[in-house]
Amino acid sequence: MLVPNSDEVQTIQVRRFIQALAVNKIELQKMYKVSGDEYTLLAQMSVGILGRETRFGESARYKVKETMPWAVSLAKVMRSVTTGKGVDPNSRGLTQIKFLPAAVVEKFGITSENLYIPENAAIATMGYLIEALKQMKTRIKTYHLDHITPDKYADYLPYIYFGRSKALIDKTAIPEQNSYVQALKKYMSMIDVFERQP
Repeated sequence: MLVPNSDEVQTIQVRRFIQALAVNKIELQKMYKVSGDEYTLLAQMSVGILGRETRFGESARYKVKETMPWAVSLAKVMRSVTTGKGVDPNSRGLTQIKFLPAAVVEKFGITSENLYIPENAAIATMGYLIEALKQMKTRIKTYHLDHITPDKYADYLPYIYFGRSKALIDKTAIPEQNSYVQALKKYMSMIDVFERQP
């Protein structure tokens, strides 16, 4: 059970987001074969991402991006013309996801257009994080990243979320000095986690 412990997270949107994480836990665990402990950690991280990316859906920047996604696309095209780099897809929704997990799209009918709905954002974020955790575990084994232990997942998994997974492989990821990771952890601390005993 995730319980808000700060006024900043005492909103209907956050409560709906958290409720979706709880209600869909068994279904997502079954789909992805993820343990209860890992699911709980990733659920808390997803709330941290919700805080970091859109200030729990309250940031003015988020509201502008969602109202005028075409303007964001246009700005990206203009930038690509001047820099010569490709155009990334727009990040969308309450947790600013760029790539939706195929399993979540198929099972829940979630699209980039409906990620403003807290329940959809919660499910999509969990699916993404579960898949990212599997990627990270593979990289830990392949590249002998022994310093990334389960108690450090919340420090290193955000690098995959914000598109810097190469920093894990070349060992340049320094979570203590990364503002994204530190903000995410601050927002994670606004939620208390209670485990139901079997």
